[in-house]
Amino acid sequence: MSPWPRRTRPRHRRPRHNPQVNSSPLAPAGVPTEQRFQTLFEQAPFSAQLLSVDGHTLQVNRAWKDLWGTYEGDPLLEFVLSGYDMLADPQLEAKGVTPYLRRAFAGEAVRIPAIRYDPAEIGKPGLARWVEATARPIITPDGRVAEVLLIHEDVTERLTAERQLRESEAQFRTIADAMPQMVWSTLPDGQADYHNQQAYEFTGMPAATLDGERWAEILHPDERRATWDRWRHSLETGEPYETECRLQHRSGEYRWVLVRALPVRNEAGDVVRWMGTCTDIHEHKRMRDELLASNRRKDDFLAMLAHELRNPLAPISTAAHLLQTSASDPAKVQHSAQVIERQVRHMTELVDDLLDVSRVTRGLVELDRAPVEMKGVVADAIEQVRPLVESRGHVLSTRMPPGGVHVMGDRPRLVQVVSNLLNNAAKYTPPNGALSVSLSVDEAVEIRVADNGTGIEPELLPHVFELFTQGARTPDRAQGGLGLGLALVKSLVELHAGQVSVESAGQGQGAAFTVRLPLLPVDEALTPSSGGPMSLPAASRKLRILVVDDNQDAADTLGLLLESLGHEVQLAHDSARALELVGHDAFDACVLDIGLPGLDGYALARRLRAQPSNADVTLIALTGYGSAADRKKGDDAGFDHYRVKPADLGELARLLQAGRGGSGERAAG
Repeated sequence: MSPWPRRTRPRHRRPRHNPQVNSSPLAPAGVPTEQRFQTLFEQAPFSAQLLSVDGHTLQVNRAWKDLWGTYEGDPLLEFVLSGYDMLADPQLEAKGVTPYLRRAFAGEAVRIPAIRYDPAEIGKPGLARWVEATARPIITPDGRVAEVLLIHEDVTERLTAERQLRESEAQFRTIADAMPQMVWSTLPDGQADYHNQQAYEFTGMPAATLDGERWAEILHPDERRATWDRWRHSLETGEPYETECRLQHRSGEYRWVLVRALPVRNEAGDVVRWMGTCTDIHEHKRMRDELLASNRRKDDFLAMLAHELRNPLAPISTAAHLLQTSASDPAKVQHSAQVIERQVRHMTELVDDLLDVSRVTRGLVELDRAPVEMKGVVADAIEQVRPLVESRGHVLSTRMPPGGVHVMGDRPRLVQVVSNLLNNAAKYTPPNGALSVSLSVDEAVEIRVADNGTGIEPELLPHVFELFTQGARTPDRAQGGLGLGLALVKSLVELHAGQVSVESAGQGQGAAFTVRLPLLPVDEALTPSSGGPMSLPAASRKLRILVVDDNQDAADTLGLLLESLGHEVQLAHDSARALELVGHDAFDACVLDIGLPGLDGYALARRLRAQPSNADVTLIALTGYGSAADRKKGDDAGFDHYRVKPADLGELARLLQAGRGGSGERAAG
């Protein structure tokens, strides 16, 4: 070791050491042993420094001069080879070298750790250097230490590379720990030797416990064999590895992960390592499965919708033919009319369900809130479903509390909620079943509808309130509906700040639905209005009415109805004919469809309003377009009232009688 200060020590020259010349049977003939030693010493590829037993340098070789940056005639070299004593050097003492040297002089071969030398301490200019050394005593035959050979090695590049490798590894670990995925690596044989922090956080296992084959223990038993087979195939072929499997989460749950691994190859193309990741895809996979199930439910729903809409068309068509062929037979005419009325009512209910769900789920329904007495709501709902209950032979029991029970809500919508639940129970209960509806009060109002019917499968139970969800259809449910009722119930109950839940023990065990609504205190409750059906009033005054609808049947039947009430009616099937009639006659009211050929109903209404002679004409829209945007267009076009088909004919008659200045909110639903 040579940490001496440059050219600062006294220069006391010491005679050079001349080893005794000995003959050797290994030396070539004529080559002295000393000459051979000198040649080997001088040409050795490593730095060598020969020390006397008192710590003075006897000789250095060419590699030593190159290491320390000295040359022949250099004062520093002369100083080292003259009076420099390594054992007495305070800088070597400070660097911890001296104890190692003393052990070597005591007869022990020692390895001196790397020492950092600044440019000022080493002859070679430039950056600081790191030097390791080995001190080997030269022992005489009688066991004495004759000299010590000090061999130096410049390890700067090696230590720099090691430091860079450590920094690179630390950087890799930092990046790997920052990644949301689990990162891992294995040896070429597949034995894991690294997992990042995410892997241990996911599994909940202590650090460094997943190395080796421990990770196989957290694989789901159902996937272990297939996962291992694919992994072995990649190890044997070097092909990239990819699979989906379930790993045990720290919660104990098995979660789906996407596993990928790529081989790392050397310049020869051999696999030296595998680097892999595990990505938690559990929620993604669950959502994907739910989306696929939802799409299947939608496909089933569309098929069911087509079936449900076609069913009424057959009896309607048959009844229409019967009317044509048996017009003179009053009994057959009456029967045909009843069939048509019944089937149209059913189709109207189907369409209403679709429109209701669309409006409610999109937030387009505003409740007409008022204090509502819930015993009356339950009674009205029972009355609505009584025909179905009786036709199927069910026994319906009720249980009500004494006194009034009030909530703040929209009475027709609450009746719709209870009737949908009862209708659902009646349909899903085989004939001669038992249904019950109860009303109770604690901190809230609770309505419970139960049956002993087909029940709900466990896998379907979490989805019964979703759109397009429906249990298995059975032959006895020819009018089974569209599976929208429960979705509508949930939306309407939530609009009333309530909750709805379902219970079922499984297939064949019946089901119970419970609705909870906020209780309205007694002092806030008011007597609700009767809300009964509206009758068709006879005309208190005869009106001249123009009906415009491109559906000839719709126009004809509405015209006949209005004439039966005592009015005079003209019909038009397009806007051009309507404008022609208005130009010749004065009308008290016009009932206009919106979807007309040529000018639509909005444009026709604007044309009519623009004529001074029609300033007092009552304009009523009667259409299948019922969105909020459509109603706003109706307002802008000048309609007095906007009603969606099929309208309440009693209300329509009342609006016509009231005229422009009568009651009835503009563009109401």
